Amino acid sequence: MKIAIYCVSKNGYSIALDIREKVYENSDIYISERVFKTFILEKQNVKKIFKIDGKLSDLVGNTFIRYDLHIFIMATGIVVRVIDGKSTTKDKDPGVITVDEQANFVIPILSGHLGGANESCRKIASGIKAIPVITTATDVSGKIAVDTMSQKLMSKLENLEDAKRVTSLIVNGENVSLYLPKNIVNTTQNSSGAIIISNRKKIEISKIIPQNIVLGIGCRRGIKKEHIIEKLTWALNCQNLEINSIKKVASAWVKSDEIGLIEAMKELNIPIEFFEKEEILEVEDLIENKSEYVKKSIGVYGVSEPCAYLASTKKGEFLAKKIVLDGITLSIFEEDM
Repeated sequence: MKIAIYCVSKNGYSIALDIREKVYENSDIYISERVFKTFILEKQNVKKIFKIDGKLSDLVGNTFIRYDLHIFIMATGIVVRVIDGKSTTKDKDPGVITVDEQANFVIPILSGHLGGANESCRKIASGIKAIPVITTATDVSGKIAVDTMSQKLMSKLENLEDAKRVTSLIVNGENVSLYLPKNIVNTTQNSSGAIIISNRKKIEISKIIPQNIVLGIGCRRGIKKEHIIEKLTWALNCQNLEINSIKKVASAWVKSDEIGLIEAMKELNIPIEFFEKEEILEVEDLIENKSEYVKKSIGVYGVSEPCAYLASTKKGEFLAKKIVLDGITLSIFEEDM
């Protein structure tokens, strides 16, 4: 999680350091030029501390999408003007939090649920002994929003508008059903099945897609982006899997410059990870589908299967250990939820 803290006064700087020391130790701190010069002259440690050149709004225009969370030690009104026009969509916006210059209150003002601002607000308030001020309807009524549930399950929402409608039902005290994975039940009694009884023609449903699928991939040199997307989509359809359930894709070090593969993952908005030869060799004994050809070519018995395993939590099972599709090899690992 990448975090930026902004302050324009000495007191704000002290609070920023307090937050970094007690809550988010790897955060970057941005301070005004005047305050920056003071600390440079006093020869204080300025590691991961940056000067605000020009307008704060211009700086935030450049940093907004680079960080997962922005913390401003200043008045909320200033922050509202600074972030004006920078928000895009609820599922992509970073969290934004303000802290007053006496560290009395911590207030999430953008992306409280999906961006994690509400949870971070509570964490910061606890760390610096401040009061969290949270105003989202579900939180103040002691209920949970669909997007919060999705985040806690490390899942992806199929449709934000559906989530809003179902959250509205929750806020207004309506009964909302929760359909669980096949191996999870919401009762302490043994049950082999469940029956839903309803006379309602239409039921508002919001689907949450857990991102617990890891794909290992190997491919021939020079393969096209479109070909990868086509075959990957086909393989997922065969397994009845949502493309949004993919947590990440993994491959070997020799594919780190494979343009078609990199462009395909960029278009699908799926992170890709590459493993070195030594890492693959460590799990080589687990490979069932060993290839002498691959061993002679790059020194390991396989790519897709070991890479899928290495990129996963290692708790779960392979849905498909090796799928060969016209120049592409895929392995599909499903992590336990």
